[in-house]
Amino acid sequence: MKLMKLAMAVAAAGSLYAAATAAVAGTVLGGATVTNGARGTVDGKVINGPVKIIMPDVENEQIDVMAANINLPANGGGIDWHTHPGPTFGIVTGGGTLTIIDDDCVAHEYATGEAFVPPENPHTARNYSNLPVTIRATFFMAHTSPPTAPTTFLSEYDDDVMDAYCRLAE
Repeated sequence: MKLMKLAMAVAAAGSLYAAATAAVAGTVLGGATVTNGARGTVDGKVINGPVKIIMPDVENEQIDVMAANINLPANGGGIDWHTHPGPTFGIVTGGGTLTIIDDDCVAHEYATGEAFVPPENPHTARNYSNLPVTIRATFFMAHTSPPTAPTTFLSEYDDDVMDAYCRLAE
């Protein structure tokens, strides 16, 4: 219910196009990139960077909303095993098929125009198609100072263990 209230509060915020770079340097596969989600407006003010919104419907919590454009090259581009500290929503905005694999090695595929909510448990994102995949992801996190990263990556060792467990090539 709290997640639904959060989503409704964000939808009611108007023309929110949050922006931030998801810090994933060194944790992408096959040349994948994450870029700044650009700019947006809240209450007529131009916003650059993490957006902080007070949402009274959600127990007066202050929420950081961050967004990123993710580009996964064809034939094996991807993002290593990771988790998110709060609700995350994505949509495949173009190209081939996105495959999200959870820690039970179950693959979920999403085509252009399809939205998804990645699992809370560790997961990886891969592009096995022959077209690049573009994704728009929005991350919701409890406000902290300094801001919480929208993605927490498993250690290199744990990433290798998960790849081996699910029989995935790096």
